[in-house]
Amino acid sequence: MTEMVETVAQFSRLLGGGGGGDGDAYGEEEHFGVHIAYTDLYAALVFLAAIYTGGLAVSRFLGMPSLVGEIFVGIAMGPNLLDFVPYEESFVLLGEIGLILLVLEAGVDIDLTTLRLIGSRGLAIALVGTFLPILLAYGIAFALGYRGAAALAAGCTFAPTSLGIAMNVLRRTGIVNTPVGQLIVAAAIIDDMVALVILSQLQAFAAEDASTIDMVIPIVSAMGFLVVGGALAVFVLPKFLNRFILDPIGQPGDPNRDWTSMAIMLSLLLALVPLTYYCKASPLMGAFIAGLVFCSDHGTHHMFVHQFKRVMQWLLRIFFAASIGFQVPFGKFGNPKVLMQGAFFTLALLGKVGVGFMVPNFQLGTRRFKMTHLRDCLVVGFSMAAEGEFAFVIAVFAVSNGMIDQELYAAVVLAVLASTIVAPFCLETSISYFNKKAETAVLGGGQDDPNSLLEKGIRERTAVFYTIQTKSQPGWGLQTTIVEELTKLNLDVIDHRSWHPRQSADQQVTLVNEVYVKDDDLTAGNIDDTEAQRRIEDRESSIADGLTRAINQPSAVVKVQRWYPEIDDGTDKSISEHVLQATSKAFDMSMREHGGQPAPTASHAPPVQDIYERMDGEYMGTTSHVMNIRRMKQIKHLDAMFKGRLEGLFRRDTPAIRRVHTMTTDDGGAIELLDTRGVSTGRREQRERYDVHGMEY
Repeated sequence: MTEMVETVAQFSRLLGGGGGGDGDAYGEEEHFGVHIAYTDLYAALVFLAAIYTGGLAVSRFLGMPSLVGEIFVGIAMGPNLLDFVPYEESFVLLGEIGLILLVLEAGVDIDLTTLRLIGSRGLAIALVGTFLPILLAYGIAFALGYRGAAALAAGCTFAPTSLGIAMNVLRRTGIVNTPVGQLIVAAAIIDDMVALVILSQLQAFAAEDASTIDMVIPIVSAMGFLVVGGALAVFVLPKFLNRFILDPIGQPGDPNRDWTSMAIMLSLLLALVPLTYYCKASPLMGAFIAGLVFCSDHGTHHMFVHQFKRVMQWLLRIFFAASIGFQVPFGKFGNPKVLMQGAFFTLALLGKVGVGFMVPNFQLGTRRFKMTHLRDCLVVGFSMAAEGEFAFVIAVFAVSNGMIDQELYAAVVLAVLASTIVAPFCLETSISYFNKKAETAVLGGGQDDPNSLLEKGIRERTAVFYTIQTKSQPGWGLQTTIVEELTKLNLDVIDHRSWHPRQSADQQVTLVNEVYVKDDDLTAGNIDDTEAQRRIEDRESSIADGLTRAINQPSAVVKVQRWYPEIDDGTDKSISEHVLQATSKAFDMSMREHGGQPAPTASHAPPVQDIYERMDGEYMGTTSHVMNIRRMKQIKHLDAMFKGRLEGLFRRDTPAIRRVHTMTTDDGGAIELLDTRGVSTGRREQRERYDVHGMEY
């Protein structure tokens, strides 16, 4: 017993560093275990704190993406400058694990419905936006004297788009649910998939004395995994897993089912990463396909977000600081040659900005490249010009495998860093500019100004507006089809956005479109005129019939209602107070009529209040929570947003906080967004909320 106690005591002394010493000497005794010196432990803690603080400071005070601060912390504290961080390889390893989880998340987050909605034009924008910058950067590298693999690697660095950086701005401006927002999301998804293929091909160029076969195998392998493996992951494996493994465990929403899905996904990750590696494709492709298997499973996505998201965020901070920052030769940034090359490579991003001008005109009644269409072009262009995670991955791979030298690597990293700073700034500036321009046009117009006439029409209720709701399955290019049909009907689109929940692979996806339009063919005249009311009813029927034919789905539902915008009546109350009062009154009435619970639909509610509550609100079982969410959003935005909407410019968030308050006629029945995942109505359904992709967050 005494010997055992002494052994335990000795082991404790070894782990503790000998009670305050450095733990490296205990006479002639043999050491065992892994000992970390106190100084190394403290230095690692300081490094982690600096990463977090640097990213937070850059994000909060400078308005830049946090990864910029994290990279500069890695540069400053890494081996190329202060050499403060111990065990650099360990931090790089942790960063690479974070990268694998990032790609796994990219697979889980794939929104197949959005990919279908963008149509052929959206696909063309994504592909041109990927390959045009490669050609431009390759040409720049060639002109600077680089040849072969070095020029190709430099060019490929500018192919990916960082969806995360662009989404920070798009969410703040509330346009993610619009056709333009969905196009950006889909294009970034396609960019990521192409980047994985490019990374696989670069591995072949990195090998010395590679034969033709060595060059061909990686691209064939990567395309095979992406096409064949992707098809199996989307159409075959989910049905197989649901039928034979998941359904016997429980219905969707059962925690045991969700945990089992997570275990299967991680098992696929561990199997596919080495498989793709030994098949000469990028191991990241294996991580992507493992996530893609569960891209339509709401429970798995929910579990991944809540169990892995924060861990992954920390690992990605380490990735930017260590895997990228440690390898940046900071001393090269003072080299005029590097600065010049970085400036030239920044020009390659103009290819992505230029691709924005391929965006279709979603408001076909307006002129191309003017006002709303110009805004859409710039938003898409600047969103795609934001480089991020995958760009750094390709650059790090190229320098680690000797494809590019330190000077070229520094120039490329400098250009990518510039894009992460400049592109979001230009994106937000463009949005603010068009919003202010619209407001100035409205406020500065005379009595005969079109905007003033429109405002008069709203006040006197002679201008006719409609709210249109459609519920259907997603179709190829459906958004453009709907807008084209509205233009044929001579309707001016004021607002258009859509939602869809995440569905299982063997269930049909429900797509809900909500469009606000002004009728350019019809005026109401006397609001009590029976003939005018009959004409409006006939017009509503013709709009519904036209959209039903355009959607061309037997199960499609189209509902058209008269919409009465309200504007400030000149009293002391602000617009937000008017809207808040009206909305709160309607909500309180609904609560009283339904025993303290929100009504699924209400005749006095905004036309998609049920969808708003399901999609962008959260019941949480209490009235106060819903009301607080609504009040915060309304008070924050309404005054600043009013009137600009009359030009059809940027719309933010949901119907309850629009610039022009939504009121419906007595009909008022909204299209309910049915829960097609098979989850019974109850607490789980009430607690869900979705973002643009129908993803819970």
